[in-house]
Amino acid sequence: MTLFYKNRLAKHQKHMMRYMKYVLNDHFLLVMIIALGGFGLYYSDFIKTLDQDFSLGRVVVFILLLGILFVGKIATLLKEPDMIFLLPKERQMTSYMKKAFQHSVWLPFILIVLVSGITMPLLVATSSLEFNDFYPIVLNLWLLKLVHLLIQLQSFYLDTKKTIQSQTVLFIVASLLSIGLNLYFNPWSGMIVSFLCLGFSFMMTKKSLASHPLDWEKAINFERKRMKKIYSFINLFTDVPGLSSDIKRRVYMDPWLNRIKKEQGQTFTYLYARVFLRGTEYSGLVIRLTVIGSFLLFFSNQLILNGIISALFIYLIGFQLLPIYNEFDYMLMTFLYPVEKEQKVKAVEKLIKIILSVVITIFSVLLLVRLQDKVGALTIVGILIAEGIVFTKLYAPKRLKKLEKSLI
Repeated sequence: MTLFYKNRLAKHQKHMMRYMKYVLNDHFLLVMIIALGGFGLYYSDFIKTLDQDFSLGRVVVFILLLGILFVGKIATLLKEPDMIFLLPKERQMTSYMKKAFQHSVWLPFILIVLVSGITMPLLVATSSLEFNDFYPIVLNLWLLKLVHLLIQLQSFYLDTKKTIQSQTVLFIVASLLSIGLNLYFNPWSGMIVSFLCLGFSFMMTKKSLASHPLDWEKAINFERKRMKKIYSFINLFTDVPGLSSDIKRRVYMDPWLNRIKKEQGQTFTYLYARVFLRGTEYSGLVIRLTVIGSFLLFFSNQLILNGIISALFIYLIGFQLLPIYNEFDYMLMTFLYPVEKEQKVKAVEKLIKIILSVVITIFSVLLLVRLQDKVGALTIVGILIAEGIVFTKLYAPKRLKKLEKSLI
């Protein structure tokens, strides 16, 4: 079964690599580089203003280190047919699960190192800890993460519900106590608590794996939910077959939709507006990019950097909205509508224009509030308005024509 897991893992990684070329595209990398650069600049300036009187710093680090323990799940890679075809091999599934556990520890371990590394300057500036204390803190978090993954592993077996509940409570209490000792008493002292908790969880897991049968349905549902979250993220960059976005009623948006006249000339305007507001694919993307862009603008007071960030996010939001043009290409009824073809293009352009106007307004307010150079801020606002006009009047029509030709 160990070899079986390795083969399935190899296929899974090959499958995911097909999507990575769409996720790690030039736009995403450019945004990440600028976002990290902006964050690093602001974080560096912020740390220089702190001293040990800023007690809130350790509280923030405490919350972040506690939160990172809950990131990362066991990748069992189980599929629905396994419930039938692997049932005769149930006794050997223990080795399969152990291999899944070993594979699943690496990503959380890397995240713990990254988060701990980012928070160490804040911790050193606001406490008596030193940068050498990074190692015991990371080791302690690794031990606690192992406990968290062991509890997940136990939950895949029948008749372990009460044990899981009690161990989850124990894990939370041990994490609070252990991280608290690390940050407020001694960097090594928290490891004693973590070792004891890990030893107890290890014994309980060993007992569960040896004496309880595997809960196939629960384990498969767990893996399905884990993969759905991954595919939902990938779906922001490219279509994932079999993954549909959620549809929400959103009654509070009806007054805005009712402003669109229900007449022949507004057919596609109404349809695209409904798709944007009721579906989560495009509206969610716009909200996320707007929030990230607003966050960066709020915490940066650099004129040029803010100008680049705001202009880049305006372009990205508009560019990511263009695929909505193809939303009705597979609906037969839309070809039977007695409406002109140009109406479809104008409806998409109108939707993009309204959305970009709202985002430009939000960014403009933040720029005028955060930047001390008001003349510079007004200049950036003017550039953003010009960018929005060029995008909707010149760039979007050309891109939509290419999309139309690709369908012929």
